[in-house]
Amino acid sequence: MNQSVFISREPEQVIDLLTFCKERQWGLIAQSFIHFTESTFEPPSGWEVIFFPSPRSVSFFFKTINPEKLADKRIACAGEGTAREFKNNSKQRIDFIADQAGNTENVRVDFQKWLGNKTVLYVGSNLAKKNVLWNLPHEQWQFIQVYETNYQSKQIPTGTIYIFSSPSNVDSFLKENKIPTDSRVIAWGNTTAQALEKRKINVSYTLQTSKETEIIEYLKSFN
Repeated sequence: MNQSVFISREPEQVIDLLTFCKERQWGLIAQSFIHFTESTFEPPSGWEVIFFPSPRSVSFFFKTINPEKLADKRIACAGEGTAREFKNNSKQRIDFIADQAGNTENVRVDFQKWLGNKTVLYVGSNLAKKNVLWNLPHEQWQFIQVYETNYQSKQIPTGTIYIFSSPSNVDSFLKENKIPTDSRVIAWGNTTAQALEKRKINVSYTLQTSKETEIIEYLKSFN
């Protein structure tokens, strides 16, 4: 049976998945249901560590801030993809990289153990979940919004496999679409899985590494 796949990312972000589906003659719609705009911000004072939760948070941060201004700070990234984007913008050493970016609870526990009593600045969007900060004393962390996430909903043909990359993509998608009950649903990390389950949508698989290769390995079991 040929499959029809939807993923809430743009085609250039999932090249390997495009190749995989083409080889198997599967249909594929690759489209994000959100878009982003730059925010005006000024980093506060009084923090020692900066935490980047995504590659996008890195790219928008460095649109405004010169990398040299982080020379005396410690750098923390939520996964290898975020770390790669940081290295594209700065030669500074990264002090913390989460092993399993998709497992938000593991990231939180590992990060807070590494953080200790140091103060942290969290960089994100207007819809940031800030899971990594849960249970930290409020005086230990600060937040700045470096970009804004906006919905761009539209109807698409129904499919057999749905892959959602973020909670905001879930919310935007469901404004105009429904997921058939017999479809497989893949969540890009625990936070996205929670957003789907909150909508009473059964999640077939949750990515732990937030890597495209993990999606492909899972899809290989499908006929």
